[in-house]
This record gives sequence, C-alpha cells and structure tokens, in this order.
Amino acid sequence: MSNIKYNEQEEAFELPYKLWDETANVRFYVGEEADIIKNLKDVAAKLAKLDGSRRQIAELLIDDGFYEGGDPDALAKILALANVYVDFDDEDIVLCFDVSTDDGFMKAPAHVELFGELFELTGWVE
Repeated sequence: MSNIKYNEQEEAFELPYKLWDETANVRFYVGEEADIIKNLKDVAAKLAKLDGSRRQIAELLIDDGFYEGGDPDALAKILALANVYVDFDDEDIVLCFDVSTDDGFMKAPAHVELFGELFELTGWVE
C-alpha cells in the first residue's frame, strides 16, 4: 500500500517525507500516481540531497543577498522549509521549495530549485 495520497484542494498527489527533522507533505503535480512510482528512486535521491544540504542552502542565501546575516551555521539552524513539490520537467526531475526565517534578516521567503545537482535561488516568494 502506497503512502501517496491525492489532495483535491491542491490538485496534486502528496507523499509525507521527513525533511530537516520535520515531516513535510511533498506535492507532485502529475496526472497519475504511476508517474511518481516510476520515478521514486530519483525523487528520493533529490529529497535526500535537500535533507542533507541545509547549510549549503544557508550559504547560498547569504552569498546571493537573500539573507542579511553572515553566519551560515546559525542560519542553517533557523531555516524553515515550506511548499515542497516535485516537477517532472521533460528529461529531469526538479525539486522546488521555499525557505524562510522569522528572525527579521530575510524580507520574505525565497524560492529554491534543485535542478540536476545544483541548488538555484529563483527569487522571492510572492
């Protein structure tokens, strides 16, 4: 039995997954659950990379001017993760998510994508 459920309100499939010590519902905007199952190994690898890259994402936020503080270790401890979803983009799987803090050093949550092996900040969440 699969843990994948369909969320009618979001019009997406969801899979609970532990990321950064909390359970998040990872959304999949696909037509069929079979598409998720077929790519589950690759999706799990992306999610594992996200789970182990909290400090790397903190460094990226600081380097790209999305966070006004300067200590990636301190930032990594307070980063919050939201809106995690997977996009099956032609030949690749793109993991998308938002990160934020409530310490006043970030003007808004930032949107991040894991495309291939690289994290990319794509802008502020509107």
